[in-house]
Amino acid sequence: MEDVLVKCPNCGVKDLDLRTYTSLMALSNTQALFTVYCHHCDQAVSVVATIPAVLYPDIFQAASEVGAGMGRKVE
Repeated sequence: MEDVLVKCPNCGVKDLDLRTYTSLMALSNTQALFTVYCHHCDQAVSVVATIPAVLYPDIFQAASEVGAGMGRKVE
């Protein structure tokens, strides 16, 4: 489960769970900009992080449905 936790850039506590994101922008097939809520500093924060394996299938499917980035077939 360690790959889903990242450090809050505001308060430094490492318990931001990427699975609880409120928004996500895929930057590549491995990285995304996540917005998550930190309960320690009471802030919504954005972090660039590696897409956790547990989220990858859902993100790939969403990209495929809209024909974007990592979901696009290259010929």
